[in-house]
Formats: sequence, structure tokens, C-alpha cells
Amino acid sequence: MKKTTVKKLSIAGLLAALLLSSLVLADFIKKERILREEEEAALRAKEEAERIAAEKEAARLAAEEAKRKAEEDRRTRNPLTGLKMKETAIGKRPVAFMVENTPPARPQWGMDDVNYSPDIILEAEVEGGITRTMWLFADFTSLPELIGPMRSARPPYVRFSELFDAIYIHWGQSDSAGSYIGASDIIARDGVDNINQLQYRGNVQLFGRNWERDVATEHTGVVYTDKLVQAIDEYGYRTERNNDRFTSFEFTDEAVPVSDTPCKEITITVSDRSWVKHWTYSDADKLYHTEDFENKLTRKNIIVLYDQTEYITKPGAYFSYCNYQMIAGDGKLASEGTVTDITWEVEKGKLVIRDPEGEVIALNRGKTYIAWISENLGGSVVIN
Repeated sequence: MKKTTVKKLSIAGLLAALLLSSLVLADFIKKERILREEEEAALRAKEEAERIAAEKEAARLAAEEAKRKAEEDRRTRNPLTGLKMKETAIGKRPVAFMVENTPPARPQWGMDDVNYSPDIILEAEVEGGITRTMWLFADFTSLPELIGPMRSARPPYVRFSELFDAIYIHWGQSDSAGSYIGASDIIARDGVDNINQLQYRGNVQLFGRNWERDVATEHTGVVYTDKLVQAIDEYGYRTERNNDRFTSFEFTDEAVPVSDTPCKEITITVSDRSWVKHWTYSDADKLYHTEDFENKLTRKNIIVLYDQTEYITKPGAYFSYCNYQMIAGDGKLASEGTVTDITWEVEKGKLVIRDPEGEVIALNRGKTYIAWISENLGGSVVIN
């Protein structure tokens, strides 16, 4: 009996031991499985983190490359139009020409789109209700054969040319007298690099007269542009652009409307004493057209700058010069058959144009006409 009991106890112990061992083994296996799952989860987490990091790095590198390409693309484009320009002109200073706009002067030499018309045409009043234009070209080695009729400098135009670090080219200038500060003093005060026909003593025939029209002598002065590079070299003027003194417009990648407000026609009056400009939008070429310069001229962007002006009569003059404050104001921008309100200001020597929300405006790529009008002396804009 005792042997049987002992035997049973031994079997029971063995079974208990086996049960305990199986429980321990199961617990071990479970722990091993959990540990393996944790290791696998950690590995997956590490791989996911590495994947995310790699994607972020790839995105960063792609963004840097896109930025580099955008900067390179911008560097190689015409800073006045956003269009491509030849490599030799990249980083060079623009040139600004003072060109007459009275009826006997029209059509001006060098304004037509068949040849290389100006990148920017600025129109403003000079005196007696007469407007004058200033033409800006980003590449002074690619110009129309003739530019003119050339006329004399006025302070507002000199100051406007400075916003673009331009070499300023003119035929004469207004002088100071009484309370009137003339262009000659502005040029001297600001150290403006300029070429004045009345003072030019260079070795090349930069200036001349074109007699093909039956008009008075003052409407015949021209610049022979193939001599301009030599003339600039004679003066020793800097030709590399100083970006700290240069208005660099932003441009869109693709042409876009500037608002939801249609603008099929825009009529601009510079002052209540001056001429009117009519621009009509064409859906065919997406450009604004005018024949008010007595040629067929097109522009991608029409900019109106409202400014405060005053008329100043200097001793001995029979007319009053129109002087612009050139500080800040409102305005309009028309492009792609639409129009929007803008604000503008001269900030650290540069022209800054903003949209109604205060953001710097990006222009559509193309050539621009700027009407600098007298808000307080009858300047107006009519939109159809």
C-alpha cells in the first residue's frame, strides 16, 4: 500500500513538474514572442522614421534645387519684363532715354513693336499740359537703330530713372531758378550717370538729327544707338547693375488675371491739362493696344501711379513745370483683361507696388506702360 502511494505521489509530482515546466515554457515563449514583436515594431518604427527623414531630406533638397533654379531663372531674365534676355546683358544696368511726345514728334523713332520697343514706357507731364516719355531698356546693347526725338531732362524723370539704377540719356536739361530746382542740380546732387547731348564731347557720333520729317528742328534730335556702348565706355560709367539701388519686379510663372474685375478698355488722363491715352485689350494676343502714339504699340501690363503734383513757375519762364512728390500713392494695374487697385511707394530708393492686401504684386511677364498721373490736378482713369 505504501509503495503504491509513493508511486502515485511520484507520478503526481512528475505531472506537476511537467505542468509547471509547460507553464514556464509557455510564459517564456510568450515573453520571447512579445520581445520579438517589440523588436520588430521598433525596427519598423526605425525604418519608418528613416523613410520619413529621407523623404524630408529629399523634399528639402528638391526645394533647394527648385529655389536655385528659380533664382537662376530670375537672374537670366530681363528684370524689367520677366522675359528671357541674352547672356551678355545679364546683371547689366538699364538705360533711360528722354523722348518727346508732342504731335510733331509722333510716331517716335524706336517705339514700334516691329523692332525692339522699350521694356518700360513711362509717361508723365512736363509742363503746360505736355507729357513726355522716358523709355527704359534692360539691355543697352540691343536697341532700336534710332531713338527719338530726344528732349531735355526734368527732375521727376531723373529721379524715376534712379529707381532703376539707369544710365540717363537726354538732350539738354532744365536749370534751377528762383524756387525751382532744375534737373541739372538733381543730376549733380545725386551723382546720376548721364549723357547729355549739349555737353557730349565724345569721339563717336552718338547724337544727330533726322530730317526725314517736315517738322521744326526741336523735333529731330535722335540717338544713334550703335554708338552707345562706346559712349558709355568713354565716360567710364559702371555697367554692372547695383541691385541695392534697382527696382526688381516680381513676375508670375504663367500669365494670370489680376482680379475678377474686367478691363477691356482703359482711358488715362495724366492731368486736366494733358492728353488722353486709350488702351484696348485684345483677347487674341492677350495684350493692350493703343495708337495714340501714332503707331501700333502693345503692352502686357498697364500701371497707373497716382501722385501729388504742383506747378512751379521759375523766373523768366512763360510756363509752369510739373513737379511730382514721388513718395507714395494709390493706383491701378491692368493685365490679362482685368484690373485691380494697387498702392505704391518709394522704399529705400526702389519702387514697390502692392496689392489691396499689402502683398508685393507679381506682374505678368511682358512689357509695361506706366502712366504717372496727377491725382490732385485732374489725373483720372476710366475703366470699361
